[in-house]
Order: sequence, then C-alpha cells, then structure tokens
Amino acid sequence: MGIPATRSGELSDRPVGTVLVMAWVVLGAASALVALAPSAVAAFLEEVLPVLSRHVRPEKAVYSPIAYWCLLTVAWGAHRWRPASPGAFVTAAFRQDLLWYLLTMASRLLFLSAFVAVLGAFYRQHLGFLEVRAVAAWHPAAQFLAGVMVADFARWLSHLVRHKVPLFWRFHALHHSQRDLNLFTDARVHPVDRMVSATITTLVLLSLGNATPVVMAWLVFETVYPKLYHANLRANFGRLRFLLVTPQSHRVHHSVEPQHHDRNFGFIFSIWDWLFGTQYPGSDDYPLTGIPDENFPLESSGTAGDLLRTTLQQLWYPIAGGPGKR
Repeated sequence: MGIPATRSGELSDRPVGTVLVMAWVVLGAASALVALAPSAVAAFLEEVLPVLSRHVRPEKAVYSPIAYWCLLTVAWGAHRWRPASPGAFVTAAFRQDLLWYLLTMASRLLFLSAFVAVLGAFYRQHLGFLEVRAVAAWHPAAQFLAGVMVADFARWLSHLVRHKVPLFWRFHALHHSQRDLNLFTDARVHPVDRMVSATITTLVLLSLGNATPVVMAWLVFETVYPKLYHANLRANFGRLRFLLVTPQSHRVHHSVEPQHHDRNFGFIFSIWDWLFGTQYPGSDDYPLTGIPDENFPLESSGTAGDLLRTTLQQLWYPIAGGPGKR
C-alpha cells in the first residue's frame, strides 16, 4: 500500500498525529511515575539542583509535571468540544504566552524569590507588630483554611489595585492585551506588574506569620487552575461559578467591552467579587478580549525570531507610555 495522501496530493498528517498521541501518552506515564516516587525524586532535586531547591519546593516540582499534563489534556479536549471562540488550540498567541511562561519561571528563580525575601526582612524589621500571633495556636486545618482565604483575598485586592491605580494599570495592561486567550496567558505579566502584585500579596500574607501549613495538593492546584480559566473554553461551571472563578467569568474580565471593565478580579474564588459588588452577573457572555490600542505590539507569527522580538516590544510598551486608563 502507498502512503496515504490528501485530495490535494499532500501527505496525510495522520501518521504524525499518531506519533504525537503516543509521545503524549508516554510523557503522561513518565510524569505519573515521577509522582508515584515523590521522596526519591525530591531528594534527587535537593541534591542535584541546590539552586532551584532554595526557591522552588522540590515536592511541587515532583507533582507539577503530572498536573500540567492533566491540565493540557483536559483543556485540549474541552477546546475541541466547546471553544469560546473558533480557532486552533496551539496558535501564535499560545506560543507567545508559552515564552512568557518560560521567562516567568526564570524570573521567579533568579529575581522574584530574592525580592520576596527582601520584603520579608522589611516586614519583620518594621511591620512585625501587624502579625496575628494567635494563629499559631489554631488547629492545623483552621490555619490552612485561614491561609487559603487570606491569600486569595490578598490576590483579589492586589488585582483590584493594579486596575485602579493608573501607573499600575499601565504595566498590568500587558496581561490584558491578549486577543486570543489561552492556557499560558496567565504568565503574560510584566515583571513590574508582578513585583507590585508580590508586594501587596506578601505583606498581607506575612500577617499570618509562618503558622499556615503547606498542603502540596492545594499548592499545585492554585498553580494550574488559573491557567485553566484563561483557556479558550466555553464553560461557566454552573452553580460553582458562585464560588470559583471560571473560564467564562475571567473572559469577561479580559473583555474589550466597556460594561465588563473592572469586573471579576478573583484569583481562585469569586466570593470577594460577589461580596464587594465587582462581579459581573452575566454568566453566558463570551466577549472579544484585548485592550483598545492598535499600537500594542501583538505577535504576528509563531517563529522564534518574531516571538523574541515581540516579547521585547511588549516589555518596553508600558515604559514607552502604555495605554490610557480604560
């Protein structure tokens, strides 16, 4: 038999697709094996990657691969079933935001962790009186719940501030510039914007001291979940939307429509928006996204050269003036 061909005479991509599926299954199996031997892998990371282990919990590095594999698998399947807007799953925008994700990881390892450490030292020297020391005596479950809720409120507050203060919005607008929302749009954040967010969030969290226990499952969940609700999915999660941020509600947050501006600031939970009146009530709106600035340097192709060039232009955009207030 000959090689299968399309009607145009070109080779069929079916064999390529089969190979990719098989490779993806193998990658998932490898990620699962890593997660099944957490102690051994974590010990290996602590020994071989000492620089990383000071900034990233080895346990998180163990469980993150399988979490990301599941996330990408679910999001790809959901995108084929119910996309919020038509188009391919992997686009030039997807590649651009994937590059932002890689840059974000490098930034966290090389700079952001040290920045947070400086904030911690400043807090302990000048603001230690704000610490709620009674938390240390609470039951671990209560400590964890308090930590989750305070952290989420701090992120909601940080997000609100970065919209309302014009200087902060100039840098945060980069995150809103994406017209083709995808899994990695979550990482499309200017370093200055990330520093502002880290400052507000860290100072609020330090008020709990070091009492809050770390639950690795939650740490991994709050890492991957924001990527899911940035994906191009038509989903509002039914009644769960009253508790959680959803792909629909966060798409409204990124909307170009004036009636949607400065709404839906939640990170994991939507309860703060409902409580403070910033939740947009519509649950079936799937608007176009982006910022109303035709001069913003959007990615035009997925080539390596274009992606790098566009990233540098996007980094410079807020420094050169950025958008006006929405």
